[in-house]
Amino acid sequence: MPHLRIEYSTNIAARFDGAAVAQAGCDALLSSGVFNPPDSIKVRLVPVEHFRVGSGADHGFLHADLGMLSGRDTATKLRVTDALVRAIAPLVQPGPQVVQVTADARDMDRDCYSKRLIPGA
Repeated sequence: MPHLRIEYSTNIAARFDGAAVAQAGCDALLSSGVFNPPDSIKVRLVPVEHFRVGSGADHGFLHADLGMLSGRDTATKLRVTDALVRAIAPLVQPGPQVVQVTADARDMDRDCYSKRLIPGA
């Protein structure tokens, strides 16, 4: 735990390295000191082909959606989401579209979260 899902609009996919964005997101979570053990962090990038931004302008986005077990205060969530935006935004190269880089943290109900570790070979 936590789960970091970074959605991005496909119109800007050539403007960043997906592996670098995943690594930056993971590093931001690791350096926050909020999550332990380190291997509990899961990061995934998800392309969004069909989307619309407000007026229909050709804007792009990267949105980091952080799901974490409930119980953390607002200040902690804000510190982590701010760190995510600061880590990801510099990785987007210049291009023709405006790009919105955003992050949000949501609580996952601690009482309902299930997990099982399956050992590797």
